[in-house]
Amino acid sequence: MRVLFVQHQADCPPGLVGDRLVELGHRLDVVDPRSPLPDVAGYQLVVPLGSEDSAADESVPYLRAEWALLDAAIEADIPVFGICFGAQLLCRVLGGTVGLAPGGPEIGWMTMQVDGPDQVLAGPWLSWHHDALVPPPGSALAHSAAGNQTYALGRNVGVQFHPEATTAAAAAWALGDAATLKQNGIDPDELVAQVEDGEPARARVAALVDWVLARTGLAKVGA
Repeated sequence: MRVLFVQHQADCPPGLVGDRLVELGHRLDVVDPRSPLPDVAGYQLVVPLGSEDSAADESVPYLRAEWALLDAAIEADIPVFGICFGAQLLCRVLGGTVGLAPGGPEIGWMTMQVDGPDQVLAGPWLSWHHDALVPPPGSALAHSAAGNQTYALGRNVGVQFHPEATTAAAAAWALGDAATLKQNGIDPDELVAQVEDGEPARARVAALVDWVLARTGLAKVGA
């Protein structure tokens, strides 16, 4: 299976999600949306990743090109697995809405309330976002106290948390978002120390990725 990752910045790589897909034998291509984007026809899965930009901000230079990519994937029945910003943009493409989180940024380890049997979504997972999403009616699967965190519509899945996060990525986010952490009384060292790259974390991420592949009908691809 060929998987297209859309990476918006250096500190938001495929990380542990990419590692699991490689472990399963799949091929990863990683593209920057500021460059010409490829035809999605050669891919079986598209994964737009996180960004410090807002998916609700029409002035983001690459937003419309990436929107067109996701729309083309959906039209071609190619599943999209959106993560954080990627989940927010996918939400908009699917007809949902995204806006500034009314309660302020949601940063830290969150245990999700799962609206169904898919307990792999419960976490806890690392959340790090300033916006909130409202997916199309009937598509929400899990939420935190602040709102929706996971949804699925058709063969597409969005998670607003960060299963891909590595220690190095979280350290970079803490440095870049230091003012927000300070304003919200969050100790950056303590937060980053809770991010693990070892086997327990990889096992949880593997279970989530496997669930996504099953949910999107891709579990049998490459098996």
